[in-house]
Order: sequence, then structure tokens, then C-alpha cells
Amino acid sequence: MTTKHSLVLLPGALQSSALLAPLASALAPFADVLSLDLPGHGGQPIPDTLNAHELAQAVKVELDARNVARTHVFGYSLGGYVGLLLAQAHPDRVAGVFAHATKLSWTPEVASREVRGLDPDRILQKAPAFAATLEQVHAPQDWRLLTRRVADLLTQLGDNPAVTDAVLRGLTVPVQLSVGDHDRMVTVEETVGAYRTLARGRLLVLPDVTHPLEHSVQERLAPEIHTFLQATGGHT
Repeated sequence: MTTKHSLVLLPGALQSSALLAPLASALAPFADVLSLDLPGHGGQPIPDTLNAHELAQAVKVELDARNVARTHVFGYSLGGYVGLLLAQAHPDRVAGVFAHATKLSWTPEVASREVRGLDPDRILQKAPAFAATLEQVHAPQDWRLLTRRVADLLTQLGDNPAVTDAVLRGLTVPVQLSVGDHDRMVTVEETVGAYRTLARGRLLVLPDVTHPLEHSVQERLAPEIHTFLQATGGHT
């Protein structure tokens, strides 16, 4: 009997693990899937600060608590960033990282542009339906506070990126980067540049795909992740 792969799913900023339910369901026949919420997300207590390295350490603590010795990681957007930092800090615990729509080219200008969309008052005014979703997803915590913490995190990354070219170059585990060709936040060019820096990199560009992780995109990603699991091994 073949042992299933272990696979951790990490959502993006301001999202919860529930977003990844279609992906978890599609991959369940091939892997022992564990969907985790990032600290402060999905109703968890909101830390005083969000720091990319501390987010990765929080995932490691969860793996310890659940007796997961070694696992593949799929991360969407910020989740992919966290997965790469986890692989850097604990390569013995990570069999491979599949990072989709993960922005790896951060500057103060880029961060400033992204943060402009994270003002809670502006969200309430311009996108009340999105505000209602955030309130529901992160209850009983204050989504406004979480949004400000995420904005501060992105500002940190703009000033001092955690995943640098040196970090990418030093990763010893297999890494697959994927991006939609119509993603306005994460460009194909920056993803290709990061891929070329990796020692054990793989690249996937999805046509007609934007940044949001829609159900249809998860359906397209599931077989690609399955292939990655098979190709990179790492049974638990």
C-alpha cells in the first residue's frame, strides 16, 4: 500500500483556510491534507505585529503540535511566501514548496501601492461586500485591526524583503512557482526571474488566470500539485 504524501495548504493574507476547501478536497485522494490559518486569520488572536519570519515559525509550531515530521507545502500569495521561509529555516521539515501567485519582488513603491487598498474605512466605503466577508471570515476578531496589521507587514516587506535572491538561491528543497498570465499583482517576469534563481526550481504559467484563487483556478492547480508531489517525493 502506497503511503500518502503530507501536504499543508496555506492561504493568502486576509483569507482563511476555508478558501482552499476545493483544493483540499481535490487532493485528498493523493495526500494527507492539512489546511492551516495564518496567525491572526480565521478567528485566531491577532498578534501585535505580523512578521513574515514569525508566520513561518507559527506554521512550524503547528506541524510540531500535529506530529507532522515532514511535509510538502502549497501556499497561495502570502502563504507561498511563508512556505518559502519555512523551507529556508527548516529544510528537514519541508519536502517541497508549491507557491502560487506569490509576490517575490518587493520595494517600498510596490508595498505602498498594495497598502493603499488595505485601508479599512476605504474598504467599507468602496467595497462593503468585501468588508462583510472579512468580518465573517475573521470573526470574532476585528477585521479592521487585522487589515492594518497586514498593511504593516507589506510595508515591512517593501523596506526589507524576507525572501531575497540569496534566500531563493540557498533553498535546498524543490520549489514550484506558478502564476497567472493576467495577474496584476504578481508579474510573469518577476516569477520567471525568481524561478531562474532557484537551484531546484519548476515554473508554471497559467493562461487566462488573474490573482484571486477562484474555484476554477484551484481545479486547474490540483493536478499540477499532484504531479509536483509525485515528482518530488517526500512521503511521511
